Amino acid sequence: MKKLLWVVVALTVVSCSSVKNVVVKDLPLEEQEQVLAEYKDRIVWTRTVIRDLGDHGSIPRDEKVKIVDVAMVYNGSVSVQTMKRKNRIVQGLEIERPLNKAKIDTKLAELFWFDDPTIRQVAFIRKYGKKTARAIMEHELFAGMSADAALESWGVPMNKQVNELQGTMNERWIYPTGTPKKTKALDLKDGKVVRWDE
Repeated sequence: MKKLLWVVVALTVVSCSSVKNVVVKDLPLEEQEQVLAEYKDRIVWTRTVIRDLGDHGSIPRDEKVKIVDVAMVYNGSVSVQTMKRKNRIVQGLEIERPLNKAKIDTKLAELFWFDDPTIRQVAFIRKYGKKTARAIMEHELFAGMSADAALESWGVPMNKQVNELQGTMNERWIYPTGTPKKTKALDLKDGKVVRWDE
C-alpha cells in the first residue's frame, strides 16, 4: 500500500511540474475606465465595412455612427449604433493579447475616422493635392496613386501579400466587401497602385 501511495505521489509531482503558469494581464480596471471615457458615446465615421460578430449585418464605409461600448473580453470588441436606423453592430477587434490602450487606440483608428469629412478633405488636399484628395474621399484609386493615399482611400486591408522579385516590391492588398465571403484587391508595385478590382 505504501509503495502504491509513493507511486501516486511521484506521478502527481511529475505531472504538476510540467504545468506552466501562463498569466496574461490585460488592462487594469482604471485603464478600462479611461478607454470607455474616451470612446463611449463618441460620434465617428466608419473607415471600413463594420461587420457584426453575430449575424446582424454590416455597416458600410463613411457611415456616421456612435460608439456605444468598447469591450475588453476575448480579443476586444466595439459596439456601434447607426444614427438613422439605430441599428447596433458589434465588431470584433481581433487584438492579440494582452490588451492594452495603445493596441485598442490603433485598432479603433483603423476602423473609424474621428474627424468630420470636411476637415478630413482639407487635410487630404494639403497632404496629397486636390486630385488625390477627391479620389480618397470617393474611395477611388488611380494608377500611380501612392500606397499611403490608397490606404486612406480603401482603408487597412484584411490581408497583405508581399513579395520582392528582382529588386521590385510587389504587394497585393485584400479587402472584404459588403457581401459575405467576397473580397476585392489592389496591386502595388514599388509603393504605387498599378491595378485593382472591386
